Amino acid sequence: MRFSVEPQIFELFPSYYVGGVVASGVTNQLSPSERESINQELQSQAAALRQGLQTTADLTANPFISIWRDAFKTLNIKASEFLSSIEALSRRAIKTGSVPSINPAVDLSNTISLRYLLPLGGHDLDLLAGNLEIRLAREGDVFSPPDGQDAPSETVPAGELVYADDAEVRTRRWVWREGRKARITENTRNIFFPVDGWTGLNDAQVRVACQELARLLEEKLGAKCQVFFLDAANPAMEWELTNNMDADDKTQAASTENGSFKPVVPTILPPVKRERDQIDSLLTRGVAGIITAEELEAKLRSGRQLRVKLGIDPTGPLIHIGRSVALQKLRDFQRLGHKIIMLFGTFTGQIGDASDKASTRPMLTPAMVEENVQTYKEQVSLILDPAEVEWRFNTEWFNKMSFQEGIELMSNFTVAQMIERDNFSERFKAGKPISLQEIVYPVLQGYDSVMLKSDVEIGGTDQMFNMMAGRHLQKVYGQDPQSVLMGKMINAPDGNKMSTSLGNGVYITEAAKDQYAKMLRTLDGQILEYFETLTRVPEPEIEQMKAAMEQGENPLRFKKRLAASLVEMYHGPDAAREAAESFEREIVNKEVPTEIPEFSLSGVTEMDLRDLLVETKLAASKKEAARFVEQGGITIDGDKPTDPKAKVTLHDGMLLKRGNRHYARVKLS
Repeated sequence: MRFSVEPQIFELFPSYYVGGVVASGVTNQLSPSERESINQELQSQAAALRQGLQTTADLTANPFISIWRDAFKTLNIKASEFLSSIEALSRRAIKTGSVPSINPAVDLSNTISLRYLLPLGGHDLDLLAGNLEIRLAREGDVFSPPDGQDAPSETVPAGELVYADDAEVRTRRWVWREGRKARITENTRNIFFPVDGWTGLNDAQVRVACQELARLLEEKLGAKCQVFFLDAANPAMEWELTNNMDADDKTQAASTENGSFKPVVPTILPPVKRERDQIDSLLTRGVAGIITAEELEAKLRSGRQLRVKLGIDPTGPLIHIGRSVALQKLRDFQRLGHKIIMLFGTFTGQIGDASDKASTRPMLTPAMVEENVQTYKEQVSLILDPAEVEWRFNTEWFNKMSFQEGIELMSNFTVAQMIERDNFSERFKAGKPISLQEIVYPVLQGYDSVMLKSDVEIGGTDQMFNMMAGRHLQKVYGQDPQSVLMGKMINAPDGNKMSTSLGNGVYITEAAKDQYAKMLRTLDGQILEYFETLTRVPEPEIEQMKAAMEQGENPLRFKKRLAASLVEMYHGPDAAREAAESFEREIVNKEVPTEIPEFSLSGVTEMDLRDLLVETKLAASKKEAARFVEQGGITIDGDKPTDPKAKVTLHDGMLLKRGNRHYARVKLS
């Protein structure tokens, strides 16, 4: 038997990753008490998910869910109507705190699916006709709906992404709905469980989920299991029955009490090997998806210089490391000799992009945008060679566009197309306001690509809708459509979304010591992803680090290397070395720094604690000062104050500290 992924799927989604658990000899009929034990574990997992993700908005914002919505959009599947199986199951758990119990094998797989937020299907192997493949549907493909034995077959449109065997489609719309022929029942003895994910996002979770499911099936249902994983480099798997029965004997044996279906012995098919080059690395490193990979690779190998666009709305003064992922990818293009177009949204920045927003974003003034542009150029130049960048501003054309021209531009899209966007759809259903300027934003970003004649646009997965608008408008205006390269979107070191309000951002221009210390807080599971996306440490070295950690090496060693690499990139090797030494002295060994900023205070002997913290630059405002005190982050001469409004008696040489890194000394004059 063969399970494979059609090459065209990896062209559409280079980072697609799928694991498989083949379970033979499953005992899916248990005693009531055994069934109830499995069901309780399932309901406990559903309740835990409901507690962790309290609303459907929290769910759709989760990257493990949103990536399927983005992938469905790429395939022109209406994500709000056809939910991925994991989103549908999770929504049910969040709304009710429970999910239906089907049978032991399905309940176990649903428990793992909810635990790791992964689509996890199940196929009865004894009902499989020939081989199983993930592919695009072909003319004449049919699907047996799951509801009722007498339900007529459906004709599947050509081009739909499906799971299919040699006879028919078994799962429609990739990870949406399984058909009747795939369904697991209490009489099912041999099952194939595919677990779908994405390299660089949740491939680690796919591996753990497969191993855990295999263990549960063996312990609870007496199965014998084999586990394997497929990706672009290993797109197929084969296994065969180890007994010599003919087909009729196998069917009969599979239905007996003990079963004679031998444990499968999977063999990975050897991938087609060729030497990886810089273009291969550019197309894969830190990449979440490309539209389309085949199209972009052809452009890159054509030998012509490409115009590669990145648009940034300068809505704040600082660039955090999450935004540097796209800048690093631009640098890769730049090193290959392509023209980088750095577009500042001096017009669109005043409007507000709603790509990842649950509410309307405040509009900025032209002066605020212009001030941010200057700081952005300085920060971008830390990564790109500024002399080889084409710096552009979209006020160049939008300030000259007449209202009539704007209306004509808008006529290329419909309201229905815009409202399909997930965050608009959610807000619309919730009765939250959606301003007209947000609706037209993707049209404006798309028109930027027309004016710049871009061959490639870089952005995060949250920007796919806007970048696809660019492809559409370029066709309208008679241009070749740009390729779209979506970089991975990373979280902050603490695993949450990187946010100034949460205080977990790491900024490329902040002090070397602070940068180093923040990066050491990186969760173990994010180390390799950070090396891949934020640095240009050679990929073979990253693979060596991965192997070392899998063999038990302390992750702290690699966090220190990560922190040093990042500081060296933005501050130089001397600063990186000093930041590392300072951390060991002040944090590990708890030594007081030799150089502490002094603040002269004259004519006072007593101050409000909040005012003192602001005066000594340990807090930006009295409100922030109060928060630091309440969180226990302030010490004065070794003591921790608890009342933000307390009066502090000053003395010469008084030592104040915020956290473990920020010091100030009072000098009375």
